[in-house]
Amino acid sequence: MNSSEAKKLSLPDIMAHLGYEPIKVVKNGLELWYNSPFRAEKAPSFHTSFLGGKWIWNDFGDKGGTVIDFVMRHENYFRISQALQFLERFENAPSKNQLPFSFQQQSRSKTENIQTESFERELEFISASKIQNPLIFSYLIKERAIDKKAIVAHLQEVTYKNLNNWRTYFAFDMKNQSGGYEIRAASSRLNFKSALIRKDVSLILQNGKELFLFEGMTDFLSYLTIKPDFSSNALILHSTKLLQRAISIIEQHSFDIIHGYLDNDSAGQSASNELKAKFGTQFIDQRTSFASYKDLNEWLVNQSK
Repeated sequence: MNSSEAKKLSLPDIMAHLGYEPIKVVKNGLELWYNSPFRAEKAPSFHTSFLGGKWIWNDFGDKGGTVIDFVMRHENYFRISQALQFLERFENAPSKNQLPFSFQQQSRSKTENIQTESFERELEFISASKIQNPLIFSYLIKERAIDKKAIVAHLQEVTYKNLNNWRTYFAFDMKNQSGGYEIRAASSRLNFKSALIRKDVSLILQNGKELFLFEGMTDFLSYLTIKPDFSSNALILHSTKLLQRAISIIEQHSFDIIHGYLDNDSAGQSASNELKAKFGTQFIDQRTSFASYKDLNEWLVNQSK
């Protein structure tokens, strides 16, 4: 593929397969507006237009150019030949959804947008260590309103490889009971969470016979942000699909009281109902404390504003 051929490719198609969706479409589909792929924003400043037989783009907070310029900027390429190889893989794929999903963050480290658990077996654990990447802290503190002490105390930074495209990625993680790692992308744009090695709940045993049950790790960290002196036991599901596993742990440790901080959605309601039926008055549904929000973290973010 040469440069002239590459410039005729559809930038909206390329962006769709990189995980971006337009906020608005105007001029009969010849102009599409997006939240910028290069930074977090609430109002779209990036747009692509079909002019002169090819797609061009402009970003009011960045720059603009052709399809080639976009790929070089997005993938942090320094040579046009790299962008052409990327675009040729895209164009020649039997199905366009074979294009590797990637999202180039501001540091040019990558995360990904894979949303089904079937991919867990295609992710290879490389290493876990103390969090060093400032993007993780920035995301959790600025966008999730979580206290840094809670982050440092309970999370790690994990590196792993996607065996589909052999790229290396990073994420933040919480260790689970089976020695695996529950991981999430440090990005509000990508709803990516998965597990490395094996999936399981996370149990934090501290004091007494009281248990605080959370659906996700950000909800648990949100509670620590609200109650920094927290010293009770905590159980993080990571998924309501692991409810039966959680119930067996609760029974094993004979907790007297279970405080439930599950999500305010159908899955959270169903799990809370099951816990109430199983443990009766021992289970206290605390979702009413953030009833108008999806979860505890959403409530915390709203309060911090």
